[in-house]
Amino acid sequence: MCKKITLDTNCFFDYFEREPKYVVELVDLASKNHIVLAMTTRVMADTHDKWKKSGISPIWKQIQSFPLLETIGSVIRSGVSRSGSKDFTISKQHSEILSKINRILKTAQTEDIDHLFGHIVAGRDIFVTTDNHFLDHKNKIKREFGVDVFTPKEAVKQISKTVLHAE
Repeated sequence: MCKKITLDTNCFFDYFEREPKYVVELVDLASKNHIVLAMTTRVMADTHDKWKKSGISPIWKQIQSFPLLETIGSVIRSGVSRSGSKDFTISKQHSEILSKINRILKTAQTEDIDHLFGHIVAGRDIFVTTDNHFLDHKNKIKREFGVDVFTPKEAVKQISKTVLHAE
């Protein structure tokens, strides 16, 4: 069974601008159908909608060409969600999940909370990030939601251990 991996926005900055090695390895694993990569709709908010200059942000243009990627929705938010996106209205159960995430990630931006929320609601396996809002609370997130939070390097190592050796 393919592991479902969600990439946080900073993974795209790593891939296109900083430290691509491990994100490249994740793309390679996806190209071999060992994992399925996704991003949440908040990646657009983080890279395109916050862009202060006119036109489309350079990183958003690059993300649109990122290989083997699906988009998962998150909670509809005024000023963030776009018409026709995969964002959705939330139920009481979803509201409880958001409240728990807010308690764990007290100082995180709304977009960060929404990334993790979309990942959880979509039933995905591993959330990949280099953001300390998540990494500092990875044990709490695992206990509360059963979600593994890894850096790209940790994700590659874990996938190599579990998925590749299971074949």
